[in-house]
Amino acid sequence: MFEQWPDAPGVHDLRVSDPSGEAGLVSLSLPVKATKDVPLVLVLHYGGEPQGFYGRPLLEMLVGPAWAELGAVMIAPVAAGGDWTTPRNRAFALAAMQAAEQHYQTDPAQRVLVGYSMGAIGVWHFLGGNAPDFAAAVAIAGPAPELDLVTTVPVTALNSGGDRLFALASTASAVTDLAGRGLPVRLSSIEGVEHFNVAGFRGGLERLLPWLREQLSC
Repeated sequence: MFEQWPDAPGVHDLRVSDPSGEAGLVSLSLPVKATKDVPLVLVLHYGGEPQGFYGRPLLEMLVGPAWAELGAVMIAPVAAGGDWTTPRNRAFALAAMQAAEQHYQTDPAQRVLVGYSMGAIGVWHFLGGNAPDFAAAVAIAGPAPELDLVTTVPVTALNSGGDRLFALASTASAVTDLAGRGLPVRLSSIEGVEHFNVAGFRGGLERLLPWLREQLSC
């Protein structure tokens, strides 16, 4: 999939081939310390028509700084057309994750899935579609999950009371319903952050670290 893998710490932009041989784009964040046996975080970007390395801002402004202390390898593929529910984009994202996992020898028991807005929709979609095992997942600033969701993966929905696109109350109601059915789904809420303030969710994501470490057993 990748012609050349970077080794230097920091964020790298890569042009790759998807499983069908079509060109695809990926941003990759490498920790300062060795990558072997560390967590791997698959990051699904927000919606819109992707331009360039569309997932890079999430690595630089949100997930990367919020979870820096994990020392994880983080990979943010770009969805063709911006839709994470299509078979092509799902296959591309999972192939990119698995290729990075093989090369950097990250711990397959410590995979994490996280997505923002359309990426949050992607999180629920991936978990309901027989995805490879994830230790945990976070759906940020997304709509309420479908009530027919079946997942054994612990998921936190991170939503803001200031989000005028996806109402906190709707997500809270759905999460309560799913949790009542015995699914490992929970809500974490913040206040005063509007939907398009991506960096504004950083504090809420940082506060999930104790929960995340519990899921990763690290």
